[in-house]
Amino acid sequence: MAESLRNALPMITGVLFALGLLLFAISLRLFRRSRRDVHWRNRRMAGQRGWRLFLVAFGVFGCGGMFCLFTLLSLVLFDDPDPTAPASPVTGMITNTPTLAESPTPITPENQTQPPNDATERVIIITASPIFTPTDTPFPTFTPQFTPADSLITPSPDAEIRITALDDQITEDLLPINPRASFPAGTTRVYLFVEFKGMARGVLWRRELYRGDEQIDGSDYLWGQESEGRGYFFFGNDDGFAPGQYEIRLYLGYNDVPVHIMPFTIFESP
Repeated sequence: MAESLRNALPMITGVLFALGLLLFAISLRLFRRSRRDVHWRNRRMAGQRGWRLFLVAFGVFGCGGMFCLFTLLSLVLFDDPDPTAPASPVTGMITNTPTLAESPTPITPENQTQPPNDATERVIIITASPIFTPTDTPFPTFTPQFTPADSLITPSPDAEIRITALDDQITEDLLPINPRASFPAGTTRVYLFVEFKGMARGVLWRRELYRGDEQIDGSDYLWGQESEGRGYFFFGNDDGFAPGQYEIRLYLGYNDVPVHIMPFTIFESP
């Protein structure tokens, strides 16, 4: 039974480490999704699941390390001696055996060769020494670099934010130069100028950009400006926006219904 358990320990250790690596890889994928998914709820859920799987993977790694330590201890403390070596000290005696041959003279006790009295003994001693000394090695830890925005502040019923103009340029006074709702293909930045009132610091809000029915950009934030006034934000694309019909949607709090929608068009350049 003990021999079977010792033989199974390396296999159990390998399975635990493989499972830990799989869970760790899945947690990394969920952490990556928590940074890149366009929906804030999906990002938050992915981050929470990633943390759970990361902790489970760490626990599996710890169990694998314990089984690895048990395996090494069993090899060092309960290792069987070399089966090719003698089980007990070998004692040898060198003697001279008389040779019988035809001779006209009969063999008598007087002329028989006697064995020497100085027989020697040889003792073979086998000692086992450990080849490897286990050491505790800490496992690497992973710290996510992104935490989805979350807020416990409920927006006021009078809170409002709406888009007043769109432009692809902005003045030094942070105002639109040529407000319009259509832009040529290849435009790399679209500014949205907003008016807001009844806002409170720390309120969750988000803005999303759609091309047709597909969301192509979006982020959620905690409000950090004044409660009432004007401002601007923008959506950017280093390669330029492709032709099509677009919509900008603004949300307050955890409400899935937008508080304001502004459509615009990206048209083919002549």
